[in-house]
Amino acid sequence: MRPRRLFTLLGFGLAVVGSSAHAQTPEDPYEAINRQSYARQTDVAEKYLKPLAQLYQRLTPGPLGVAIHNLVTELSEPVIIINDILQARFRSAGKDLVRLTANASFGLGGTVDVATKHGLPHHDNDFGITLGVWGVKPGPYLFLPFVGPTTVRDVIGIGADAGMNPFNFVRFPGRQTLLITSAVVGGLDKLANTQADLEAITSGAADPYATLRSVYLQNREAQIRGEEATPVLPPLDEPGAPAAAPAPSAAADPPAAALATSAGQAPLAARAAAGAAADPYVIADLDAPIATAQPVDLDRSAMRLAAAH
Repeated sequence: MRPRRLFTLLGFGLAVVGSSAHAQTPEDPYEAINRQSYARQTDVAEKYLKPLAQLYQRLTPGPLGVAIHNLVTELSEPVIIINDILQARFRSAGKDLVRLTANASFGLGGTVDVATKHGLPHHDNDFGITLGVWGVKPGPYLFLPFVGPTTVRDVIGIGADAGMNPFNFVRFPGRQTLLITSAVVGGLDKLANTQADLEAITSGAADPYATLRSVYLQNREAQIRGEEATPVLPPLDEPGAPAAAPAPSAAADPPAAALATSAGQAPLAARAAAGAAADPYVIADLDAPIATAQPVDLDRSAMRLAAAH
């Protein structure tokens, strides 16, 4: 191994050990590094990714953008079906197979989503969820550049999903072009379609990093359980807090359901207010920044300044 690579690995290892020693959230032992990565990613998103998503939307207006989104979704269905089978969710696998076939046959090669109109909507699935279904723990929470919130388990899942893509094993003219184009266009489509939800989740949060972490981890646990909507859970930054009741409706807006519904928030707030007098560690203001938040995490201008160093 070259000396430069050896010193880089040693430096990263020391940074990881140092950050874990000061971490206060069990799910996020490398919080110091993750927050730095989040600050840099936020700065890059504001400067480059958000304008790129806006340009993509202007270049793919109306029906054209919808058709591209449907086609990208159609190309992802085989991996979803494979993971349905690996999770022993055979009913979902059957529905997704019918969806794939219907859109390919009657939806102009997948550019028109006829299956959703007939009660077969798309649902996300991946090998990270498969590992979770079979009992693999998520491992440490990570925030990686150009990947975003994830865990060690889900990083392994990303690699496995890329490897099980059927187009990797089928030889036909233009296969490589299709793989590269679908990856690039799929990334732009995902960026354009998730930007608004991401801003809705973090814009009003006292600590955007902690809010995004909590939403991500709760959503993943809900997907592993096979639930339509994310249950209302207490913030993961409050160890030992009791779980709230599941969300009553699967039609709830995903970001809102992930954070809290108005019905589920009231009991949680009441419990916090009632316990504040008896327990000095109970936070009455549920939107207050967590203990590990730094000034740069609470002020976006300061966050951008930190990312520049």
